[in-house]
Amino acid sequence: MLTRSIRKARGVRLGRALILAAAVGLVATGWAEASPYYTVTDMGNASDITWTGLGFSKSYNAKTGVTYDFPQTVRSLTGAEKANLPTYSAYISQPLPPNGDGPGHYTTTTMQPMAINDSGTVIGSLDTAVSRFGGPVSSEIGYAVRSPDGTYSPFVTLATGDNPTSAHLFLSQANQILMLSDGVSVVDLNTGTSTSISEIIPPELLQKLTALSYDGIDDRGDILIDNWDSKGDEYYVLTPPGLDPPAVPEPSTLLIFAAAGALAVRASRRRRAAD
Repeated sequence: MLTRSIRKARGVRLGRALILAAAVGLVATGWAEASPYYTVTDMGNASDITWTGLGFSKSYNAKTGVTYDFPQTVRSLTGAEKANLPTYSAYISQPLPPNGDGPGHYTTTTMQPMAINDSGTVIGSLDTAVSRFGGPVSSEIGYAVRSPDGTYSPFVTLATGDNPTSAHLFLSQANQILMLSDGVSVVDLNTGTSTSISEIIPPELLQKLTALSYDGIDDRGDILIDNWDSKGDEYYVLTPPGLDPPAVPEPSTLLIFAAAGALAVRASRRRRAAD
């Protein structure tokens, strides 16, 4: 089922053809398509990176000495928060009803939540057709919003299909959803926009990418991607416009540190020789 699939710590490995594909058509009306490019930070090769914390929340590059924070504080729902989730009158499609549609051929399904942020946005799926055993035949992925009194808004559909296990959602505290479904897009609930990933990644980087894994979105909306090529895996952080990218030392700074280290070693050797 979808919720079991989208709980993966890492994203789906996609070829470049999928990256360049247009974002999935959104069922919710009123969504626009527009976004300037994100800022790209090259974190380095996977062989030099050590991950600490929960999932991909922090990394350290031993080659450059740089630590990157990627906080992800969205969480699973509590028992109380799972009450009153949106429901749907789902059609029981297997076996086919012998006497046409009727009330006996429908069952009530409940939204399967994946995560919730501090604003009360909950992402997950909702089965719209099931087999006689209760398994999903057709599902929608999307979100609902929980109010302080415990009630929920209606379920908002972002994508639908017969194969919901191919869809993946990631949620940020900034109320943005990274959606992998027949393509990749970023849904910004603050502005009501949905943007294809190919419109976010600068062309010079897009031309270099071969096969991507989308590893998540952090609290403020940074997107972590892992590109694989013949040289191995390379990690990048995509930072939304208006936000400062992760602080990294300039190449000249790294050279100064390296030169200073070399001079220190040389001075130490000279002192030992003098002794």
